[in-house]
Amino acid sequence: SPASVRIIRVLLDVSFIWSSCSKHPVTRSQVLPSLVNGGLDDPRALPNFFYQHLERDVRDLTQLTGKNFEEVVFFLHLIVKSLMETAGKERGIPTELTQRELRELWEREFDKRFIQPILSSLHTDVQRQMERIANNPIHKIVYEREE
Repeated sequence: SPASVRIIRVLLDVSFIWSSCSKHPVTRSQVLPSLVNGGLDDPRALPNFFYQHLERDVRDLTQLTGKNFEEVVFFLHLIVKSLMETAGKERGIPTELTQRELRELWEREFDKRFIQPILSSLHTDVQRQMERIANNPIHKIVYEREE
């Protein structure tokens, strides 16, 4: 789905931002050469380049899902949380992505295992969390809401 594609792009954007800001030479050398050779002359411009892509992809997600920025960030958080909880436990998702068919299989499997379960319950999860936040005493004080 278009939302799934954007979610994968957001995750890639974030990983590229992290890689382009990394002081670790191996991390930078794995990502930067192909991107710099692909048209960006100054490696210092990469974090901003990826951040612009991230902003666009999150904006597109708000339009595709009909959710506001905070809700989109929340469900992206849920996807990352799901990834972290299953890290190293998932089987059957290809890790060798050298061929287009394998990358497409990876995208389908990733979508099926991580994105769709969260998107399918998105409205309920977002509502529940927003209510929890709204009922938080600190939130009430900050936003001067009465009981």
